[in-house]
Amino acid sequence: MSFQNKTKSDFNTFLELLDQNAALSLEKQFLFGDIIESKPWQLDMSLGTISFEELTFPIQIIGSLSFNNNSWMWGWANTQSGIPENLLIQSNQLKNIGTDKNIVELTDAHFQVAEGFEHKIGMIACGLFNSKSYYCANYGQGTLVVTIDSDLIPEIDTNKAEKILTHFPQVISSIDVNHKDAFINYLIDKEFQIAITPNTVQAMKNESTITADFDALGRLTSLNGTIK
Repeated sequence: MSFQNKTKSDFNTFLELLDQNAALSLEKQFLFGDIIESKPWQLDMSLGTISFEELTFPIQIIGSLSFNNNSWMWGWANTQSGIPENLLIQSNQLKNIGTDKNIVELTDAHFQVAEGFEHKIGMIACGLFNSKSYYCANYGQGTLVVTIDSDLIPEIDTNKAEKILTHFPQVISSIDVNHKDAFINYLIDKEFQIAITPNTVQAMKNESTITADFDALGRLTSLNGTIK
């Protein structure tokens, strides 16, 4: 089996975007959760920051989910909230991507969504813009989705092969993705060399190897590795 350095394929749908970004973005969010713990949040739009007691981070506002009717509104469409334009750079970039690729989830201003959509948006934005994390800030009547970048948040350690074995099962139990595609993209993010057959994906880095088996529908059936 020949191991190669892979790059991410072009995307044309919302689901492909999710498969490409879910795993690493969720790992980043878990790491961010360890930093902020259960501290309450406070947003300052004039400063463009979100604070968790003594910790303060710059943000981009992506959009918001309303609990009243389970609808999503993009930040660029929320003209009545007075969001500063400098906090909507990524939200507008996502709209532009949607326009270029004809992805309606990124171009429709306000629409009904299924449970968990806000996390999907957060993962996509976090991955596309290489943010340190995303955060879903519950304000009682809904959830505001932001991305966060700060040197206070450590980089993901791409050399920890064992993290893949523990984290990826959490990904597929938390969010509906194509297991095989999401796994391959996670390995690409982790800078592994990869070998792919119809039902098996193998990865190698620094003498560590990982093997994942999938059924005919691309669902994970086994995941193991030799970590060095």
